[in-house]
Amino acid sequence: MKKLIILLLFHALFILPLLSQTISLSTYKLDNGIAVKMERDWTHEWVQQRQDPVTGTETPSVIVNIRTMGELTLSSVTKLTGGGKDVRMKDTPPGTYNLKITSKLSGKPGTIIFDINGIVVKPKMKTTVTVTIYNFQINIEETSGVNKGLASYESNINRYKGNTEQNLNTGVPSFYAKGVHNQAITPDEATSATSGKIKPGTYDVLITVTISGNIQKIWLENFTMKPDINYKITTNLNAGEINYAGITKDVKALHMYPAGTADKQQGAAKPDKSIEIIGYDKPALYYACPPGTYDVLIEIGNGTKNEWRNGVIVRTGMKTQVK
Repeated sequence: MKKLIILLLFHALFILPLLSQTISLSTYKLDNGIAVKMERDWTHEWVQQRQDPVTGTETPSVIVNIRTMGELTLSSVTKLTGGGKDVRMKDTPPGTYNLKITSKLSGKPGTIIFDINGIVVKPKMKTTVTVTIYNFQINIEETSGVNKGLASYESNINRYKGNTEQNLNTGVPSFYAKGVHNQAITPDEATSATSGKIKPGTYDVLITVTISGNIQKIWLENFTMKPDINYKITTNLNAGEINYAGITKDVKALHMYPAGTADKQQGAAKPDKSIEIIGYDKPALYYACPPGTYDVLIEIGNGTKNEWRNGVIVRTGMKTQVK
């Protein structure tokens, strides 16, 4: 069971839950049989539930609001269950339930499904459940090619929809026998770190995404690759972008921390690697950054001086300048 992760850095965008929920049985599958699994990634689901007294003709019910950040889903359906049985979401009896979310993907056809445990309905109260989904969008384009019987592949990382800049972010594919992840298979032809050709077959494909030294891993399991087919794998991070655009000279790096870190730190501003989310060298350039609210530590002169910028908001598909 994966515990619901709620990070302080998102305080400005999300309200902390009043009651405890956990997320379980999470799956991300494409209709072509590929199972998408994340490792050391930015992605999260956030849940808030709130109880309010019913008024007028209202009855105890469960109301679900779902928000997806960036390009990921087309629509979602919900189902409330308790004791192994479906439970109506209107005139809901008091109790503690599970809520299943099934979201249809907007890219390659498929679904994201997960359960939210611990949905509470109290007498004479309505429960509002707010769900925010942040995940990477996986698109796989297949075209015919002349590859001498091999399958061709190409991996691209887009920071967000419409952004195709490949500098400062890479997605290197590695191939493994299905279910065997301890020994990578060498491609038959490697034209670059992100493209090449390989024998047809069914693989577990690992996309290793590196952004300013931050490594994330995306598994595309049960990926069937056919002869003389070109596979263009595009991972949309649904991220924002950030850079330094102020007038302070000799700024060497930006260090991203959870919102509230600056106020908690005593004494002079200084880095703390134990809670740093990500750091960016050459800060005048734009880097991909997960959406959220941050305290940003500006490193000046190789750490001889540091300054805080509090409450910097990064939004999916938008540029944020730190000054």
